[in-house]
Amino acid sequence: MDTRKIFIVIIGLFLFFTGCKSTVTNSVTFKSVAMENVIVNFMGETFTVAPNSSKTVRNIAKGTYEYSTTYLVPSGIKTSSESGAVSGPVVMNADTRITVLYSSSIQGTGDQLSYIISATISSNDKVVAPTSP
Repeated sequence: MDTRKIFIVIIGLFLFFTGCKSTVTNSVTFKSVAMENVIVNFMGETFTVAPNSSKTVRNIAKGTYEYSTTYLVPSGIKTSSESGAVSGPVVMNADTRITVLYSSSIQGTGDQLSYIISATISSNDKVVAPTSP
């Protein structure tokens, strides 16, 4: 083999090995601006996200993962409902960052007050498959 072919093979191997990432940078952030705590069940772990705080899960391998949400209702309110992406799948590709944002509102008057928890999902990736209840 001549020197030029050896040089091309070495350059090719160098580009191959340095072009591959060795760390996983995928993450999902659950952020809450809701009035009460939300409890998230994600990747075999449950955690509480207090109002005006967030929890980020990092280094998630490629794949599709499900999450679900339970929430607290403010004292004195008898009914509640949910809207948006309060549960569903998230699809992780290379370098995917996803944020699930929780918000809430109270509607009605007197004994007819209802707490509504909402969630939206955004991603820097093209593939996000939220579900609505």
